[in-house]
Amino acid sequence: MSAWDWIVSVILFIISLSALITIHELGHFSMAKLFNVYCSEFSIGFGPALLHKRKKGKETYFSIRAIPFGGYVAMYGEGAELEEGVVVSENRSLEGIKKWKKCIILVAGVVLNAVLAFVLIAISNLAFPRIVTTKYASITKGSVAASVLQEDDLMKSYHNSYISYEYKDDSKVIHAGQFYVIDNSAEIDGDKYVLGYAPTGTKYYTKLVDGLKIYPAIAGENIAKVKEDGSYEVINKSLFDAYYAVDGGINPEALYANFTEKTYSPFEGKSFDAHLHFVRYNSETEKYDINVDFTPTIEAVKDGDNYIWKDVGLSFKTMNDKNWTFGDKWKQTFKDYGTASIAVFKGIGTLFTGGIKNMSGIVGIFDMTANLYGSYTFATYLYFWGLISVNLAIFNLLPFPGLDGFALLITIIEAITRKKVPTKVKGIMSAVGLVLLFGLMITIVVLDIIKLV
Repeated sequence: MSAWDWIVSVILFIISLSALITIHELGHFSMAKLFNVYCSEFSIGFGPALLHKRKKGKETYFSIRAIPFGGYVAMYGEGAELEEGVVVSENRSLEGIKKWKKCIILVAGVVLNAVLAFVLIAISNLAFPRIVTTKYASITKGSVAASVLQEDDLMKSYHNSYISYEYKDDSKVIHAGQFYVIDNSAEIDGDKYVLGYAPTGTKYYTKLVDGLKIYPAIAGENIAKVKEDGSYEVINKSLFDAYYAVDGGINPEALYANFTEKTYSPFEGKSFDAHLHFVRYNSETEKYDINVDFTPTIEAVKDGDNYIWKDVGLSFKTMNDKNWTFGDKWKQTFKDYGTASIAVFKGIGTLFTGGIKNMSGIVGIFDMTANLYGSYTFATYLYFWGLISVNLAIFNLLPFPGLDGFALLITIIEAITRKKVPTKVKGIMSAVGLVLLFGLMITIVVLDIIKLV
């Protein structure tokens, strides 16, 4: 990523996160105003105030604070201090209004986050074309590919559509990705491998070497290569134990596979010949029927502490999906919204089954959004923030001290029992909850940094 892209990513991240927080707090604030609850401050961010103003004759200060990772609405009856000389009647307190009104105020932020999520996902689908990757070549001048291939040559694969694969993680089968099989006879140090190609993004043309997937293969036998010690040899973090490479193609009866080991074996300084097949457009027949074979040497070269495949000058183009109709876009919007919501519930569920190892905090989210901005379209970027907005909505509904869901639960209990939960008890529980939440946040941030390092 260039320095400019990194700067833009930081700015977009702060704007996007602030928008989600602002919408959430605006939900609380708008309903509080509707029910005439006294609000002394509406703040975006925490810490020292960069801006702290209110209009003449108005009661609410609007603030922008130095730490942009949160916000709040200071409502009377929720611990907010009144200015000296200001007197507010109890019926303008959050505790002085009817319980159903308080419930609406408490859930309003969550509702607006859910609405914002749908809007962002809808915009990502409706306002932007769907960009799809192709197998049409884009050639770098003066490269190895330029000596054999021409612009728009079409790469052939052993299966005309994407081949999906799965892996097992903690005994759960997870859909892992898709790829084209482009060579089933690659050879490294006498061992045979299947060469796959999976486009890595849709913002720019994808280089062949950036999308390479390599799997150990023995023709006619199990593709996962068993070593003498009984372990598997795993390349690019992907291991198949139910996928077969056969001469002349891939067995269509065994397209799905599972991880069984997670050991890695990088090709330090290795190289191999890739046997790629293309067809070229024939202006006489007006068809792609001119066969072209391209056999580049793919070499692993040092890049810092890692090895990467040396570029051979071959990339593949992207294009707008012309079959993507307006009706399809709406259907996809509702489907994406449902998928995003389910994914959040599953993510919360992993807190109780797999701990916090799969969670991401501010650092992790920034890293993901920066990668999305650098490699994918802005539509994908908007979809991701729609997912984050759903996440914020659902997470805030959890009945955990310090979250909206906890305050909502207390309010419902008080409404049913007609007894007020002691303020001291609520204060202690909220304080403990906030300490635990901040502790969780700090732990996740540290884990994010460790992952990046």
